[in-house]
This record gives sequence, structure tokens and C-alpha cells, in this order.
Amino acid sequence: MLGAAVALALAVTASGGAAVAAGPPTGSGQVTRAALAECPPGPVWANTGGADPRLVQYSPDGDVLSSAPLARDYGDIAFSPDGSTLYGVNFPGADMTTLYTIDTVSGAETASVPVTGPLDDLRVSQGNSAVNGLTARADGMLIAGSFVSAQIFLIDPATGVSSLYPASFPAGFVSAGDFLTLDDGDVLAFATAAGSAVGDPSAVFRIHPDNTVTQIGTVPQVFGGALSGGSVYGFGSNGDIYRLTDVPTEASTAPLPVTVVEATGNGFYGATAVQDAGECPEPSYTVEKSASSAGPVNAGDTLTYTVTVVNTSTLTVNGDFTDDLAGVLDDGQVVPGSVTASTGTATLTGTSLNWTGVLAPEGTATVTYQVRADDPVTGDRVLRNTVTPTSEGGTCVAEGRCAVEVPVADDCDKPHKPHGNHKPHENQKSHGAHNPYTAFKPLKPLSGDLFAEKPLTVPGVPGLPGRNR
Repeated sequence: MLGAAVALALAVTASGGAAVAAGPPTGSGQVTRAALAECPPGPVWANTGGADPRLVQYSPDGDVLSSAPLARDYGDIAFSPDGSTLYGVNFPGADMTTLYTIDTVSGAETASVPVTGPLDDLRVSQGNSAVNGLTARADGMLIAGSFVSAQIFLIDPATGVSSLYPASFPAGFVSAGDFLTLDDGDVLAFATAAGSAVGDPSAVFRIHPDNTVTQIGTVPQVFGGALSGGSVYGFGSNGDIYRLTDVPTEASTAPLPVTVVEATGNGFYGATAVQDAGECPEPSYTVEKSASSAGPVNAGDTLTYTVTVVNTSTLTVNGDFTDDLAGVLDDGQVVPGSVTASTGTATLTGTSLNWTGVLAPEGTATVTYQVRADDPVTGDRVLRNTVTPTSEGGTCVAEGRCAVEVPVADDCDKPHKPHGNHKPHENQKSHGAHNPYTAFKPLKPLSGDLFAEKPLTVPGVPGLPGRNR
């Protein structure tokens, strides 16, 4: 389960002296850090490795929020300070150290840049760069650590050029993964002692603003860390997610108290959260609803409803909404099989349509469904429904754009339809086209002596006087 990360750890630590210690360079180059306000809790992310590497998003309580396949093993992953970009660095980096950008929804690689400079020089001198720690700091630079060096590095994600970080682990320690900017301005770092065996504890250090380094304790062996809501999370080599219940400032090598948030059984290679850089970007998304007709519609007519969800933040957003259909279902029914979602999952439960999905920055989801008005209508003759966002940061796009009311026409307002079957009888000839109207013409006066008086002669009765008829 430990996969390539542990195999490399054993190879590096078995000699007891493979770690290359390097002191900080002259001139700090350090970013000035001020104490940061505590951020609200947010999701934490981890990458697994081995036969089925995946990107997994967890809630602060350890529930899986999303999971996507990854293209390769990454030594670690890291969000940019604003949360808009997810980076990953290849592991172990024997051929070329490369920084990738990763789509948080699909897990696909969207760009890459080769890493040059002293970090990639490890690949030449040690056989691989073995980057297993990667975290952004507030200025956008990435802090990186390696399994084969005590030195800590910086990477410019735009160019891939690496440089020496103004601090390093004490001699005999190498990176175990991740560097978290705490709200007091210190950077929390995890390290592994040379000669450690699988399952041995990881050392926890504070890197102070003056670039001095203090060990404050140990935790169960971790391969990644994340910061959420002021709490430090460790992702254990055994698949457990830990929450540190205390992050002291005093020097110590004693075990730190931890709580097991979730025993996942996953082979973690790295972890990250959008708050790792000490920044607090907040999620936001909008919902909007429309109908295919403003009405009135007739009994038996079908309407198509569309709900659009847009991620308006720089973060990957876990969006949700509930569409209350109680005011629709008294006058109509959802057409079976008509509910569709361009991404995420939409389900009809009782009188509610619920959607949940993960949206990358600027991502959009479209949910559609159809409603057929009853015939006859037995309700209040108004199809009314309202969509409501139900996750943090969700709002209606504008007032009045999340509620729809469509009237249903009264029966007397409907066009007349003849009753019964008015097909012609089989022997009935078609009337064909009507002849055009012709103006009335008076009859001509009759001429001649048609009505002249004539004697009436009856055969066999001689001399019978005649009469006009």
C-alpha cells in the first residue's frame, strides 16, 4: 500500500547517510509573513499512488466529496494561493523533474513545465529528485522538499526554475511532505529521520520568519499535510487521516496528540488544501432558473425547466441546490426520464429535485427536466417552484431569477375542439373545395301565355267548362 514512496524511503534511509544537508544561502529571500486570521474549515485533498492513482477530496470530517483518476504518481500536490490552480510534481523524477497542472474535476493534466535549477540537479547527483513535498506560499512561489536532501527549495510555477529556500532541515532529516503556513506566520514542515523504517514517526518542525528551525514533536508517519479551519491534517502512510489537536511552539521530540479523522486504507502520496499558503479564498457560486414558456399553458402541455449553476470563485466549488416542486406537482407531473445534468448528480426525491456537483473555477452545470400539466387540472392552476442553493457560498444570480410561476389556462380559455369522431362515412363523398359565392340575380319575368286562361277538356266529359289552375 505504501507503494513507490515507501520503497524510495527505504532505499534512501537504509544507508543512514544518503541525505544531503545544505545550509541556507546568504540573504534570506524570505517573504515577510504576518499573523493570519483563522480561516473557516474547507475541504482537504489528497493524491494516492500505485496501480490506481487518484485525486480524492475529503470534507474536514473525512467524508469523500469527489474522486478522479490521475495520470501518474505525484510526489505531492499543491493549490495556488487563490485556489485556482492545482499543481503536482512527478515522482520519483528519475528522468526529468516536471511540474504539472491538474484539473480538479477530471484529474487530467492540463499543462506541464520542466523544473530546472538546483532541485533538478538532485536528479543528476542522486539518481532522482524525489520531490515529496510541495506547497504554495502567499506570493505564489512553491515550497518543495525532497526525500534525498535536507535542503528545502522554491519553484517558480510559471517558469519551472528552482532555487534554494532560505532554510533547511537539520542534518539527518529529509522531507516527509508539505509545508503549511500557520496563522502565527510560522511554516509547519514534516520530515523523516535518516535510517527510519516503514511506520516510524515523522518529525514536525516550525520554520520561523527568521528562517530558524525548531522541532516541536512527532506524529505517526505521514506523507502529506493540509491546513483547514486552523487545524493541521496529516495523511498517514497507513491510510489514516489525522488531525493534530495541538501545535505547540516549544521545542520537543515527544509525540503530538492526534485524532484519527478517518481510516481510509488509501496509499497516500501527498495532500493539500487551499488554505495551506495561509490565505483564505472563499467559495462562491450562483444558481438561476427558467422555464420554456411564461404561460398560460394548457392542460396536457409540457414545460422544460432549466437550472444553471456557475462557479464564480477562484476555487473548486462543491455546489448543491434544492428545487422545491411542491407548487408544481399539484398541477402536473415530472416527465419520467427527463431529468438530466451536464455534470454532477440530479435526483428527484418526493417533491424536491436535488443536485450536487464539483465545479472547477468558472465551471458551469446545467440541469434540465420536464413537467407535463395535468389534464384535467385539479390544483390551483399555477406551476410555481423555487430553486435554492444549499452549499457554502451559493446565491441566486439576481432577485427574481430563482423562482418561476407559469399559469395554467382555464378550460374555457382553451381552443374549442369538436367532440367525438368526425370522420366522414365510408360512402360519403368529400365535399371538396367550396364554390365561390355568387351574388343573387332576380329571375327574369316569365313570358308567353303559360298562365293564360284555356278551356279544360276532360276526356269522356264533353262540354265541361274549363278553369285556370
